[in-house]
Amino acid sequence: MARKVVLIVLGVLLLVIGALAAIGGGALMALFGSNNTLSSGVQNVSTPTRALVSQAGLIQGASGAQTVVGSVRLRITATPTGAGQNLFLGIGPASAVDSYLSGVSYDVATDVSVNPFHLTLARHGGTAIPSPPGSQSFWVAQASGDHPTLTWTVTSGSYRVVVMNTDAAAPVAFAGGLDLTIPHSFAIGIGLLIGGIVLILIAIVLIVLGVRTRARPPSQPAPDPAAGP
Repeated sequence: MARKVVLIVLGVLLLVIGALAAIGGGALMALFGSNNTLSSGVQNVSTPTRALVSQAGLIQGASGAQTVVGSVRLRITATPTGAGQNLFLGIGPASAVDSYLSGVSYDVATDVSVNPFHLTLARHGGTAIPSPPGSQSFWVAQASGDHPTLTWTVTSGSYRVVVMNTDAAAPVAFAGGLDLTIPHSFAIGIGLLIGGIVLILIAIVLIVLGVRTRARPPSQPAPDPAAGP
């Protein structure tokens, strides 16, 4: 009986792990595709304020991840939809960006969905007029022009992505796209999918063996020769 329970419990455990691995692998393959890139496509975005800013994201373990999978890259492209405007794209330390935009009206992207694309913004009010973003020295990556393209190798730290007009004027309106490239993500997805399927098959075998295992009948006591027939 104990062996039956152990087989069934182990089988169910492997079944759950295998299913999660297979689902995760399939999702990774679907999201990143064979080019290892998660893309938002080109989307129209606008804010009546002076800047569109991402949430401050804390990135940890980037060096270790790059050792395993290679350099993780973020690529942002934008084209202004307003006449006569040039755009600035920048990535900077969160503390420096917050200080630069102190007292300035801007929108923060609090939630971003890629497929389908959806952007939730939170307004930060202000009346201050910032100096042009290109004049700041704290950016770790930046690009500007009528069709700027910014490429950044992700590193550990807390950063914000900022989109502004080069003259820091409001409003800001553009058609932009975001691509996140994680090397070998498609191959990792395939590995997870195959590993998950293998675990599911092993789990099924264990569960079947557990169900078919019969309890041993109780042993009969040996006859007492002194008792006679």
